[in-house]
Amino acid sequence: MPYHEMDIRQFCDALSEMYIERKTQTNLKYRRLQAGISQSQLATYSGIPLRTIQQYEQGQKNINKANAEYLISLSNVLCCEPELLLEYENDEA
Repeated sequence: MPYHEMDIRQFCDALSEMYIERKTQTNLKYRRLQAGISQSQLATYSGIPLRTIQQYEQGQKNINKANAEYLISLSNVLCCEPELLLEYENDEA
C-alpha cells in the first residue's frame, strides 16, 4: 500500500520497520561512541566483561535480556537512562 494511502498508525509502523532494517549500530555502541570511550574502557569502568560488551554491540547477545545490574552499570558509565540501551523490535515498538 502506498504511504499516502495509509492511516497514521500504518505509516508509523512502516516507518519503524524501515528504521530497524537500516539501523547500522546498536544503542549501546551509539552511546559508547558518543561518550568517547573504547569497549575496553567501558568494560573496566562498568565491571562487565569485554566479551559481553562486544557481543551486545554485535547483536550476538540480546541486551534486552541482560540482567538489570549490567544495564544499570552500563548506563551509569554512559550517563544515560538504562532503557536507552535497549533495542526495540517490531513487536516491541
